[in-house]
Amino acid sequence: MHLPADSALILAALILIFSILWPIRKLINSGKKTPFLPPGPRGLPIVGYLPFLSKDLHHQFTELAGKYGPIYKLWLGNKLCTVISSPSLIKEVLRDHDTIFANRDTTVAARIATYDFNDIAWTPYGSQWRNLRRVFVQEMLSNTNLEATYNLGKKRSEKLSKKSVPRWGHPLTFVNWLSRLILM
Repeated sequence: MHLPADSALILAALILIFSILWPIRKLINSGKKTPFLPPGPRGLPIVGYLPFLSKDLHHQFTELAGKYGPIYKLWLGNKLCTVISSPSLIKEVLRDHDTIFANRDTTVAARIATYDFNDIAWTPYGSQWRNLRRVFVQEMLSNTNLEATYNLGKKRSEKLSKKSVPRWGHPLTFVNWLSRLILM
């Protein structure tokens, strides 16, 4: 492959700039105190540990917990994940530090779909989320609303079971059953 002179010059300039800025960035960031991170396997630069994950994630996570301890870090792409495999640690995190872990990563798609996070699922934890949750519990989970939807759910489940009974002896996959339930 032969690059034109302009493209080769631009490529050489980019490589030169990158090779100068990378060590400078490392020097600047070396003075900053980085937070303590638990041990974990090293991943590749862009994809992290994703190429090394197997189909049996629960077995692989158990092996990693045996190697690195009950809490370890794992790079999945460019996201740093902390894996906790000890039930006592999970209980402590969810009971004592629940507000720290209450938020989720925000995406542009979520921002657009929820009109700037005006949704109970995507709103960051705070006063707005507490207000949305209060309205949700009072309106959607009230006894009158639950009783009204209970009868509807009961009718739909009876209808689904009547549609499934004639099919005894024929394979019925979970996906087909679920799609029938949703489309009722």
